[in-house]
Amino acid sequence: MLPLLWRTNTFMLETQDQWYNRQAIEQLAQHIPFERDTASKAEQIEMLRGLVLRHGRDMNPDLFGFEARNELIRLGLWKRIGSVQ
Repeated sequence: MLPLLWRTNTFMLETQDQWYNRQAIEQLAQHIPFERDTASKAEQIEMLRGLVLRHGRDMNPDLFGFEARNELIRLGLWKRIGSVQ
């Protein structure tokens, strides 16, 4: 089943896999700034980088929240979101 999202007067379809991948990226990006252990933080950044490189280009950047967007920008990964060519 496809979740239906209402955005700017148009309907956009996001598959369940896309939704799960976006949620994983958002939650990980939101958690990283609060991680105190340097090794864990580095590992989480690498996990986030892998998710973004694997799934980011198929995602709609407008669906990301403010905190996740800022962390992805800080890490230099934001330009990989939604860059289907």
